[in-house]
Amino acid sequence: MTTLSRGGYKRVTQSDRPMGARAGRRRTGSGRAVDVLLIAGPAGSGKSTLGAALAARGRLPLLDLDTLTNPLLDALGPEPPAGHWNDASWRSVVRPARYACLLAVAAEQVRTGTGAILVAPFSAEMSGGSEWEDLVSAVAPAVPVVCWLASSAALRSARIAARAEPRDRAAATGTDPSSPPRVPHLGLDAALPTAAQVEQVFSVFTVPDAPAS
Repeated sequence: MTTLSRGGYKRVTQSDRPMGARAGRRRTGSGRAVDVLLIAGPAGSGKSTLGAALAARGRLPLLDLDTLTNPLLDALGPEPPAGHWNDASWRSVVRPARYACLLAVAAEQVRTGTGAILVAPFSAEMSGGSEWEDLVSAVAPAVPVVCWLASSAALRSARIAARAEPRDRAAATGTDPSSPPRVPHLGLDAALPTAAQVEQVFSVFTVPDAPAS
């Protein structure tokens, strides 16, 4: 069995995989088997929409950074005295805390043998530095696989304007949203219909279905 790793591909034995992945569950897809799928890309690229569709098709838990962390941060108010929580001035404090929440929940899913689909920009992680190493360690022994939504500036701007979220007006900084990841990834065209994106993902990867309740 081959699966994606930090530097490319590696051979993974059954004993290397999380408990749930070895339990003989039915799998969705026709490609390489994965247990943790990352849906990455800049704001407005369609990450949440694709992540929800993949989770529904693969019957895996959906862990969306915005869903997990935004309600608490939004409770601070639209414009706290020190500025919106997504302002660049808060980035060094808020970003690590948000991703710590996401990865802590993801780690629990791996420990219980479930796997998960994670949705977030993962901008720093896609550079392949220490943030990527932290992510890989958090979900070990599962090996995270990245799906990157490539999008034009015009498409992102139109979608961001349509959703009109206060967080999008904040001046958070990060890597160039047009820059592709430096880690191994599957590139997806953000302009394609969601159904077409889902078919592309499951033609390359296979995910373990969650046990029926």
